[in-house]
Amino acid sequence: MEYAVEVQGLTKRYPGFTLDHVSFAVPSGSIVGFIGENGAGKSTTMKAVLNLIRRDEGSVRLLGREDGAEYPEIKEQIGVVFDESYFPDNLKIRDVDRIMRSIFRSWESGKFLDYCRRFGLPEKKIVKTFSRGMKMKLSIAAALSHQTKLLIMDVNCRIA
Repeated sequence: MEYAVEVQGLTKRYPGFTLDHVSFAVPSGSIVGFIGENGAGKSTTMKAVLNLIRRDEGSVRLLGREDGAEYPEIKEQIGVVFDESYFPDNLKIRDVDRIMRSIFRSWESGKFLDYCRRFGLPEKKIVKTFSRGMKMKLSIAAALSHQTKLLIMDVNCRIA
C-alpha cells in the first residue's frame, strides 16, 4: 500500500506538555481527521510533520520520501491550510495570485482564480476586509492551486 503520510514514534517535548511517540499512516487517496480537545497535540503533530518545528524523536515520510517537507519537489506537492490566514492584509486576490506564482513552479493561476470565483471571494477588495470564512476560502483556494497531492488542514471546527 502506498502512503501519503507515515509517522513513526513522533515525540516533541515542551515544558508541561509532551507529544509522546505518535505513530500513524495515511494511505494515499484517504481523508483523515484529528479530533481532540484544545491542547491535545493536533497542531504540534502537524507542525512537526511539516518540519515547522523540530521534533525530538521519530520519523516522518511524506509522499514516499523520508523528511519529505525538507525537499522543494515534495513541498511543491503539499497544500497547507492553517486556522488563520497568513496572507498580508493589504493584498487583493490578484496580488496573492502573483506572489504564489513566484513561489510555486507548478502554480495554476486559472485554477486559483476559478476557486476564488466559485467561493464568492471579492476580487477588488483587500484581504483585511474579508471575513474569517472568506480568509479560510482564500487559503483553501491557494492550497489547492499548485498540483497538490497532499492537503493538510490544521483548522479548528467549533461545534455548537
